[in-house]
Amino acid sequence: MSIAVAAVIRTPVCLRLLQVLLGLCAVLAAWPLSGMWRAAAVPGPGQLVGGYALGWSGALLSAAGGVFVLVLLLWRRKPQALDISPVGQLRLAVYLEHGAAPEIAADVVVESAGPVPVAPSGLRLLPGSTLWPSLLVLCLADAAGRRTDVLVQRGNCCSAFRPLAVACRAIAARSGGE
Repeated sequence: MSIAVAAVIRTPVCLRLLQVLLGLCAVLAAWPLSGMWRAAAVPGPGQLVGGYALGWSGALLSAAGGVFVLVLLLWRRKPQALDISPVGQLRLAVYLEHGAAPEIAADVVVESAGPVPVAPSGLRLLPGSTLWPSLLVLCLADAAGRRTDVLVQRGNCCSAFRPLAVACRAIAARSGGE
């Protein structure tokens, strides 16, 4: 049985929405953490006074973390192509936008109409990879030891999810001695 698969992986939309929700919650949690609500609240029976307030340092950390997560959304993630050969060799290519120069060979300018893969290299699947029925967290490493993590979610972002999951499980079973 051949395990050859080629899949284009894009960032899942629901992951981006969860990132927005997390950032907004962290920014909005800064007000209760600061303790400013104690001055605005009318004391009454059964009301917590400063039970969860961490002070201004906690509020600033929460707000800064929320803003950081929201700024990360502006960073555009490029599609990746994961190719698995029939013998189980992994290759990962990151697609550049039209007219951009490759990151590895900076003196070459790309002049094509479509996306161009950059420096695909032979990778191996690391033991820390997670292969769930609807989510793959692939920890990959090249010969030089550089790590790359790839998140693949079932749905519209990866149409070849099932064959990719089967191929990754076959590779993990073959390298079970590592």
